[in-house]
Order: sequence, then C-alpha cells, then structure tokens
Amino acid sequence: MLTGHCLCGAVHYEYQGIPSSLTICHCGMCRRWHGALGAYANGSRSEYRLTGEDQIGWYASSSGAERGFCRRCGSKLFWRSATGMDVAAGTLDQPSGLSTTAHIWVAHKGDYYAIDDKVPQFAESSGNGAPPISGDPRPPLKRDLPSRHGQCLCGAVQLHIRGPMRDVVWCHCGQCLHWHGHAGGYTASHWEDIEMTGGDALIWYQSSDMARRGFCGTCGSSLFWEGTHRKHISISAGCLDLPTGLVSGKHIFVEGKPDYYALGDSVPVLPGTMAANPVAF
Repeated sequence: MLTGHCLCGAVHYEYQGIPSSLTICHCGMCRRWHGALGAYANGSRSEYRLTGEDQIGWYASSSGAERGFCRRCGSKLFWRSATGMDVAAGTLDQPSGLSTTAHIWVAHKGDYYAIDDKVPQFAESSGNGAPPISGDPRPPLKRDLPSRHGQCLCGAVQLHIRGPMRDVVWCHCGQCLHWHGHAGGYTASHWEDIEMTGGDALIWYQSSDMARRGFCGTCGSSLFWEGTHRKHISISAGCLDLPTGLVSGKHIFVEGKPDYYALGDSVPVLPGTMAANPVAF
C-alpha cells in the first residue's frame, strides 16, 4: 500500500493498488500547474482512501480531467478522469519502491533543462504503441531576453518580468517535493522587476519560519517561494512562457531525493543548500 500527504498535513491518502506506470509529464499544463514537471503514479479512483478530502480543491484543466490540490497549503496531489486517479509522486511517503517508467509529452518540454536519465521518452503519450524518440526537441539555450511573461494555469495570476533572471535551481527537499508533487525548479527575480496582475487570487502559505510559498487559489498553480529577508523572489520556472532563455544551474538537497527518479550528470549536484556557492544573476 502506498501512502502520502500534502505539505501541511491536511490531506492524507492511502492507495491500495499497484501502479503499472510512473510517468514524468513535460506538457505545458503540467509545467504551469506544478511549477515544475508532473510526476504521476497511475491509479484507480476506487482504490484510494482519503483523509481531509474536504480540503482538496479540484480544478477542471480540460473537458475530461481535473487536478486536485490542497486548498490550505497548495500542494499538488492528484490528476483524475472519469475512472482513473493518478497521484503526484513527490507526495508519496518514502521509500515508495517505484521508479520512473517513461517521460511523456517531451515534444512540449521546457527549454531550461535536459532529460539525461536513461528512461524511455515519448513525443506525446506513451500509449497505443507509440514509439520512443531520441534527441532533445528543445535543448537548453541560454539567451538574454529583455522581458518574460508567466502565469498560472487558469490565467488568474499574470507576471510580466523585466531585467535579468537567475538560472534554474532544482530543489529536491521534502517540502518542495510535497508542494510541487515533484522536485521544484526555480528561477529568481527582484520584486521591483515584476509587474503582477491578479494578485488577489494569490494565496501565501507559511511553509517554515524562514519562507513562504505562493500559489493560485483558483487553479492551485505553484508560483513563488520567498525567503525571509531576501532581496529576490524565487519563481517557479514552469509558469514562464517559452522561450525562457534560461538553463539549469544546480540541483540542491539531493541527499533527501526520493527513490522514483534518477539524476544525470549534466548539472552540478549538491547534497544540501547552495548557500556557500549560490547561483548569481
């Protein structure tokens, strides 16, 4: 039996089935919603037992599917259709005993990271006998852009960012995993360089005494991580329109990385914080 929970603990779940796949989805909807990538273990709706179900907000992201998040802390939890309900793998209690079986919708991946594990990749869905692909349809390419635009999945919160932005840092800490549903990928900017509309839809969750996390209360999209007394704000790279002109700079807190995915060697890896050698911008 698999178990897991959201970051604040308001929602717990038990899943008594055996997932036949665990896929990492690179589609634009997953990137905007998670603020990272979508990593899902497949499941059936009838095999879940939920505690705190009244705390789950459901957002209809398409005509046939809904995405479930904790309304209190913003953690991404589920993707469900008429019969299926997949769980965000980062919210699983460890060890899960699972491993990634496929990368899907790779034709739509972000331009700020490479896929450098050995797992099969598929241009879109891996079903119906689709053949795996090779090569990167959108390899990372660092470019100086005068401005960038980002938004949550439903469009309630819009960001117009001018000036430099930091390369993306991927955080594998337990808090990011539970909040995003997978490792969090963050760029950064200064508040004075950000013009935000729809701020009344933004909900802040105090995730520690040193930081808070901002998400859209309508669709649940993960948008911000803000450390106390910092001069910049971390922004989920997944919310940005492509091209971002960014590349990945570091993986941090990999000492606590879960068991269901592997990292390649194209980006420096740190067991803990990058405080001694931060990514500058």
